[in-house]
Amino acid sequence: MRKIYTYLIDDHHVLRQAVVEMLEAEEDISVIGQSGDARSGIGEIANLKPDVAILDLKMPGMTGLAAIGEILRAAPKTGIIIFTMYDNPAYVWETTNAGASGYVLKSASKEDLLRAVRAVHAGGGYLQAEVTKPLLRRLAQDARTSGQKATLTSRELQVLECLADGQSNKMIAQTLSITEDTVKAHLKSLYEKLGASDRAHAVAISLRQQLIE
Repeated sequence: MRKIYTYLIDDHHVLRQAVVEMLEAEEDISVIGQSGDARSGIGEIANLKPDVAILDLKMPGMTGLAAIGEILRAAPKTGIIIFTMYDNPAYVWETTNAGASGYVLKSASKEDLLRAVRAVHAGGGYLQAEVTKPLLRRLAQDARTSGQKATLTSRELQVLECLADGQSNKMIAQTLSITEDTVKAHLKSLYEKLGASDRAHAVAISLRQQLIE
């Protein structure tokens, strides 16, 4: 099994070492490099071409946001995850718009970061539930009063509101007294109408449409 090659940039040495050890403990993940500053990290990423780069957002010198574009120019196939303490929706928008595929808070569980690494490596996106909930809730509220109200059914709006509460498909089914297959059908329709591919994409769309301040 080919491992997921990762590279970590964070100016906090102790935290960086802890994350490296956590990732290395996984059979399918290998940390091939690390750096305490973005500029040095970009140079190494250009040479190593990791599958996934994990970046702190706020660092001395070059920020993680500024580094995203340079990393993608140097290693276009490298997926980028922002790993930060900041849950400000504006940062989520700026980093995803710049090309990041994931956004995880440093307060997240080990499982959250591992899911993000695997999802981004697989070509998808990952936004932590604590980030998506307030954004999806705003999307649901605005959908009721925007032009989307005419296209989203009342049930789809209910499903969207459940997503805003961070509910899984199983939980949504229980909340709305419907089957999981029905939930999946509503999600498929909802994503098609919003032009989204998944929960993370729906959040990005809501930001682009200025549904979130």
